[in-house]
Amino acid sequence: MPNIMGFLELVFYSIVFFLPAYVANAMPVIISGLKIFPSLAKPINKKLFGKNKTYRGFITGITGAMLISPIQNLLGFSYDNLILLAFLLGLGALLGDLIKSFIKRKIGKKSGRSWPVFDQIDYVIGALLFSSIIFPQSLSVIIVLIVISPLFSILANIIAYNLKIKKVWW
Repeated sequence: MPNIMGFLELVFYSIVFFLPAYVANAMPVIISGLKIFPSLAKPINKKLFGKNKTYRGFITGITGAMLISPIQNLLGFSYDNLILLAFLLGLGALLGDLIKSFIKRKIGKKSGRSWPVFDQIDYVIGALLFSSIIFPQSLSVIIVLIVISPLFSILANIIAYNLKIKKVWW
Protein backbone atom coordinates (compact mmCIF):
# COMPACT_ATOMS: atom_id res chain seq x y z
CA MET A 1 0.00 0.00 0.00
CA PRO A 2 1.43 3.39 -0.98
CA ASN A 3 2.36 5.87 1.69
CA ILE A 4 -0.55 8.33 1.41
CA MET A 5 0.72 10.61 4.19
CA GLY A 6 4.12 10.87 2.53
CA PHE A 7 2.46 11.78 -0.76
CA LEU A 8 0.23 14.40 0.89
CA GLU A 9 3.26 15.88 2.66
CA LEU A 10 5.05 16.09 -0.69
CA VAL A 11 2.09 17.87 -2.28
CA PHE A 12 1.76 20.27 0.68
CA TYR A 13 5.50 21.04 0.64
CA SER A 14 5.41 21.61 -3.13
CA ILE A 15 2.48 24.02 -2.91
CA VAL A 16 3.96 25.99 0.01
CA PHE A 17 7.36 26.20 -1.70
CA PHE A 18 5.70 27.43 -4.91
CA LEU A 19 3.31 30.00 -3.36
CA PRO A 20 5.34 33.01 -4.57
CA ALA A 21 5.14 31.75 -8.17
CA TYR A 22 1.39 31.22 -7.88
CA VAL A 23 0.95 34.73 -6.50
CA ALA A 24 3.23 36.27 -9.14
CA ASN A 25 1.24 34.52 -11.87
CA ALA A 26 -2.11 35.70 -10.46
CA MET A 27 -1.26 39.30 -9.50
CA PRO A 28 -1.23 40.79 -13.02
CA VAL A 29 -4.75 39.48 -13.65
CA ILE A 30 -6.08 40.60 -10.26
CA ILE A 31 -4.52 44.06 -10.40
CA SER A 32 -5.64 44.57 -14.00
CA GLY A 33 -9.18 43.51 -13.17
CA LEU A 34 -9.28 45.88 -10.20
CA LYS A 35 -7.85 48.70 -12.36
CA ILE A 36 -5.20 49.53 -9.75
CA PHE A 37 -2.07 51.52 -10.71
CA PRO A 38 -3.36 52.62 -14.13
CA SER A 39 -0.21 54.63 -14.89
CA LEU A 40 1.77 51.37 -14.97
CA ALA A 41 -0.71 49.61 -17.29
CA LYS A 42 1.48 50.24 -20.33
CA PRO A 43 2.61 47.22 -22.37
CA ILE A 44 6.26 46.28 -21.93
CA ASN A 45 6.54 45.83 -25.69
CA LYS A 46 3.31 45.27 -27.61
CA LYS A 47 5.04 43.94 -30.74
CA LEU A 48 7.21 41.39 -28.92
CA PHE A 49 4.92 40.28 -26.07
CA GLY A 50 1.41 41.51 -26.87
CA LYS A 51 -0.72 44.18 -25.23
CA ASN A 52 -1.43 42.25 -22.02
CA LYS A 53 2.14 42.05 -20.66
CA THR A 54 2.43 45.32 -18.74
CA TYR A 55 4.82 47.00 -16.35
CA ARG A 56 2.00 46.96 -13.78
CA GLY A 57 1.66 43.19 -13.99
CA PHE A 58 5.39 42.61 -13.81
CA ILE A 59 5.98 44.91 -10.83
CA THR A 60 2.94 43.79 -8.84
CA GLY A 61 3.65 40.13 -9.63
CA ILE A 62 7.17 40.26 -8.22
CA THR A 63 6.05 42.39 -5.26
CA GLY A 64 3.23 39.96 -4.46
CA ALA A 65 5.64 37.01 -4.66
CA MET A 66 7.97 38.63 -2.14
CA LEU A 67 5.14 39.64 0.19
CA ILE A 68 3.90 36.04 0.40
CA SER A 69 7.16 34.77 1.92
CA PRO A 70 6.03 35.40 5.55
CA ILE A 71 3.02 33.15 4.88
CA GLN A 72 5.40 30.45 3.63
CA ASN A 73 7.28 30.80 6.89
CA LEU A 74 4.05 30.49 8.92
CA LEU A 75 3.20 27.32 6.97
CA GLY A 76 6.51 25.77 8.00
CA PHE A 77 8.67 26.48 4.98
CA SER A 78 11.97 27.76 6.26
CA TYR A 79 14.92 28.95 4.25
CA ASP A 80 17.62 31.49 5.11
CA ASN A 81 17.04 33.63 2.01
CA LEU A 82 13.25 33.26 1.80
CA ILE A 83 12.66 36.72 0.29
CA LEU A 84 15.36 36.12 -2.35
CA LEU A 85 13.81 32.74 -3.14
CA ALA A 86 10.36 34.35 -3.41
CA PHE A 87 11.82 37.02 -5.71
CA LEU A 88 13.39 34.37 -7.96
CA LEU A 89 10.18 32.31 -8.05
CA GLY A 90 8.16 35.42 -8.94
CA LEU A 91 10.65 36.71 -11.50
CA GLY A 92 10.97 33.27 -13.08
CA ALA A 93 7.20 32.83 -13.26
CA LEU A 94 6.72 36.18 -14.98
CA LEU A 95 9.68 35.74 -17.34
CA GLY A 96 8.42 32.27 -18.25
CA ASP A 97 5.09 33.84 -19.19
CA LEU A 98 6.83 36.65 -21.07
CA ILE A 99 8.95 34.19 -23.09
CA LYS A 100 5.85 32.17 -23.94
CA SER A 101 4.15 35.37 -25.14
CA PHE A 102 7.19 36.17 -27.28
CA ILE A 103 7.04 32.69 -28.86
CA LYS A 104 3.30 33.09 -29.44
CA ARG A 105 3.94 36.32 -31.37
CA LYS A 106 6.71 34.66 -33.40
CA ILE A 107 4.47 31.78 -34.49
CA GLY A 108 1.58 34.12 -35.30
CA LYS A 109 -0.74 33.64 -32.31
CA LYS A 110 -2.54 36.85 -31.38
CA SER A 111 -2.29 38.50 -27.97
CA GLY A 112 -4.85 37.12 -25.53
CA ARG A 113 -5.51 33.97 -27.56
CA SER A 114 -5.50 30.63 -25.78
CA TRP A 115 -2.53 28.30 -26.20
CA PRO A 116 -3.43 25.16 -24.24
CA VAL A 117 -0.76 23.55 -22.08
CA PHE A 118 1.77 26.32 -22.75
CA ASP A 119 -0.50 28.90 -21.06
CA GLN A 120 -0.62 26.72 -17.96
CA ILE A 121 2.99 25.55 -17.73
CA ASP A 122 5.10 28.55 -18.82
CA TYR A 123 5.30 30.16 -15.39
CA VAL A 124 6.02 26.82 -13.70
CA ILE A 125 9.06 26.15 -15.87
CA GLY A 126 10.35 29.72 -15.49
CA ALA A 127 9.92 29.74 -11.71
CA LEU A 128 11.59 26.34 -11.28
CA LEU A 129 14.53 27.38 -13.46
CA PHE A 130 15.13 30.68 -11.67
CA SER A 131 14.64 29.31 -8.15
CA SER A 132 17.02 26.43 -8.87
CA ILE A 133 19.85 28.97 -8.87
CA ILE A 134 19.75 28.93 -5.06
CA PHE A 135 17.26 26.20 -4.14
CA PRO A 136 16.99 23.26 -6.59
CA GLN A 137 14.10 20.90 -6.02
CA SER A 138 13.86 17.13 -6.17
CA LEU A 139 12.41 15.44 -9.22
CA SER A 140 9.33 14.45 -7.18
CA VAL A 141 8.59 18.10 -6.29
CA ILE A 142 9.07 19.15 -9.92
CA ILE A 143 6.68 16.43 -11.11
CA VAL A 144 4.06 17.39 -8.52
CA LEU A 145 4.27 21.05 -9.56
CA ILE A 146 4.08 20.26 -13.27
CA VAL A 147 0.97 18.14 -12.67
CA ILE A 148 -0.97 20.29 -10.17
CA SER A 149 -0.03 23.82 -11.25
CA PRO A 150 -1.89 23.72 -14.57
CA LEU A 151 -4.99 22.55 -12.69
CA PHE A 152 -4.62 25.50 -10.28
CA SER A 153 -4.21 27.85 -13.25
CA ILE A 154 -7.36 26.62 -14.96
CA LEU A 155 -9.36 26.85 -11.73
CA ALA A 156 -8.02 30.35 -10.97
CA ASN A 157 -8.85 31.52 -14.49
CA ILE A 158 -12.41 30.21 -14.28
CA ILE A 159 -12.89 31.93 -10.90
CA ALA A 160 -11.42 35.21 -12.23
CA TYR A 161 -13.68 35.02 -15.28
CA ASN A 162 -16.79 34.43 -13.15
CA LEU A 163 -15.80 37.33 -10.87
CA LYS A 164 -15.47 39.50 -14.02
CA ILE A 165 -11.76 40.07 -13.33
CA LYS A 166 -10.84 38.35 -16.64
CA LYS A 167 -12.58 38.73 -19.97
CA VAL A 168 -11.90 35.11 -21.02
CA TRP A 169 -11.97 31.89 -19.00
CA TRP A 170 -8.51 30.75 -20.09
